[in-house]
Amino acid sequence: MLNRAPLPLLGLLIVVLAGCASSESAMIATLPTVDVSGTWTGGTASGAATYTLFLEQTGSNVKGMLSGAGTADGPIEGFVERNTIRLREASGYGNTPALTVRDDEITGFIRGTTLTLRRVR
Repeated sequence: MLNRAPLPLLGLLIVVLAGCASSESAMIATLPTVDVSGTWTGGTASGAATYTLFLEQTGSNVKGMLSGAGTADGPIEGFVERNTIRLREASGYGNTPALTVRDDEITGFIRGTTLTLRRVR
């Protein structure tokens, strides 16, 4: 009989831990998404070019225009999740890795170098 006592306790522990995990997931899912609407300008660590992004955000969806990137200039789209943004050409080509948004700065590692964009006020 003593060998069977731990099984109900183990089951109760699993239920309690699952409830805690789902509460934490729900809390994380409700964290606000940053607003990236506006004009952003900057470049890479090499300083080879200056990029300008014009972004409009509706919910977590983003649309806009990219200039300064040569053949990649043109319409872009993407999405924001909490403090990250992912962009691609509106044609669906060329996804960026997740870029971090902190206040008026977007940073990330792209094509072997660091990208830094700042919001123009």
